[in-house]
Amino acid sequence: MGTASIDHRRSVKIHQRSKGRLVPNFNLKEQRVAAKMGMAVSLGALIASGFFKFQGARSIHIYSGFGLLAFTVWHHRINRSRLKSNR
Repeated sequence: MGTASIDHRRSVKIHQRSKGRLVPNFNLKEQRVAAKMGMAVSLGALIASGFFKFQGARSIHIYSGFGLLAFTVWHHRINRSRLKSNR
């Protein structure tokens, strides 16, 4: 495990996966924030692409819908453990 400095105030731990790629290791709070931001951005793209009239607007609308679904599933899987502990 090594560390890579993205910002001088913070360093992210990086672990190596298959095929030699370096993948950052995010904690649970950062994953929750990323899932929420992804949901917000894809929802915004979905709404905006609904008003577009150019030729590629339909494909943008479809892909942003799939992105919203993917981020929603990720958000649900991350927060499922927190919901179980509250019961």
